[in-house]
Amino acid sequence: MTSKTQGIFRRLRIVVAMAAAAGLVWLLVSNGMDSVKYAGFLAKIQFLPAAMAFAISTIVAWLIITIIFGRIYCSTVCPLGTLQDAAARLARLGSHKHHHRYHYQKPLSALRYSILIMVAASGILGVTLLISLLDPYSIVARFFVFTIKPLWSALLGLFDSTPARLAAASVSGIAIGTLSIAIIAWLAAVNGRVFCNSVCPVGTTLGLISRHSAFHIDINTDKCIQCRKCEHVCKARCIDMTDHVIDASRCVVCFDCVPVCPNDAIHYTTNRHQLSIPLMQKIQTPVAGSPSGFTDSKATASAEKMLLDRRAFLATGLIIAASPVIASTKKRRASLSGGLLAGQEALEPTIPVTPPGVYNRKLFLHRCTGCGLCISHCMTKVLRPSIDEYGILRLFHPVKDYNRAYCAYGCTRCSNICPSGALTPLTKEEKHHCAVGLAKVSLDRCIGCGSCASACPAKAIEMNVFDNRQGQILPVVDAKICIGCGACQYVCPATPAKAIIVNGLV
Repeated sequence: MTSKTQGIFRRLRIVVAMAAAAGLVWLLVSNGMDSVKYAGFLAKIQFLPAAMAFAISTIVAWLIITIIFGRIYCSTVCPLGTLQDAAARLARLGSHKHHHRYHYQKPLSALRYSILIMVAASGILGVTLLISLLDPYSIVARFFVFTIKPLWSALLGLFDSTPARLAAASVSGIAIGTLSIAIIAWLAAVNGRVFCNSVCPVGTTLGLISRHSAFHIDINTDKCIQCRKCEHVCKARCIDMTDHVIDASRCVVCFDCVPVCPNDAIHYTTNRHQLSIPLMQKIQTPVAGSPSGFTDSKATASAEKMLLDRRAFLATGLIIAASPVIASTKKRRASLSGGLLAGQEALEPTIPVTPPGVYNRKLFLHRCTGCGLCISHCMTKVLRPSIDEYGILRLFHPVKDYNRAYCAYGCTRCSNICPSGALTPLTKEEKHHCAVGLAKVSLDRCIGCGSCASACPAKAIEMNVFDNRQGQILPVVDAKICIGCGACQYVCPATPAKAIIVNGLV
């Protein structure tokens, strides 16, 4: 198969990447359920969210695909990869092509593997901030949910005034979402897929597999005329024309190099070309002090052992350094829960309320990547991104704000579209029994209007406590029935502070 024939692969790859990106954008900015029905799977097949959800079938499928075809995940369904390709393409269109020629760059192995180790340690420790900031899907999702969607809504005249707390969260989301995308797009315009091959934990993980993939890009050195056109279009900067070697761990199988070759010397194949002239074959790098062309196996083994020791030291240091932060978070959570369990009547919400589908709060906090998909599709817009409600190390996790809305009794959108497994999928019947909070009444503030009892969809509030001081019937909450939907807090007319508030469950 000639290079020009294999150029069809490039066009097919572009079509798939654009379709996947368009589907994800539709899913992230749409309010309707059609996008969830037809494009919801695109969020659930993203690699890192699937890993957080322990979706074994999805992870195994991607590993099998990678060991056969290489890193096609990075050039097709990864939305950040498509965005980087678009940024690189625009940069090339805006000026002379020779200004944006790519050149081979040695892999930044120490950086990429150190980041992978830190991300893995963060996942084990349940500190998801680093994962949230580096997951390629979550980076793109936050940008569209927290920046593009509000701006689009504003243009359509759907933007409503919000409390100061919500405004602060929105500003944080817009700032981090936009800054992340701007930096990565700029890097892509200047240096191609540098984020994918030096920072992204998904790219590094798949790169460990793709270096042994069955299909790969291979150079026929008997035909190569050293024009370097393939090197100049390689966004991954992984084609070393000095040694005629392609770093398969960094190649994202974009096929940009195949159709530009004027002598049909580069192919996507299962073969590895053997040079006709043995003297041109690459030899191992000699060890200092050893005869030319020979390596010291003991020195090599020692170097590898030192590298592993440094990585183990880094991982251990990370865990030790993070221990005080984790202990502090647990201490703060314990103090909050202790006050509530002791029977003290909370005058203000002290424990944030999670979305429905959370049966294990710790598991929710460990798995959520803060992508904002549940916030985007919340029917009543009661969900908003957290600031410090769950701790600063879990920024952008969804939290309920009952001062702006309440959780619809029969809505299960958020629990059924979560791609990371942080929320358990619920039916409407299961939602009616899934408690995420408990309402508490402040008798000193209550005016006895009965609005909370009328609004409660679960009928967990009854007006049956007589207040001798004011001669009023006051509400009582049945803790066995209340699910913490927040309808009571939302409708409470008491001022300046609500007479009934909902606290989350520990």
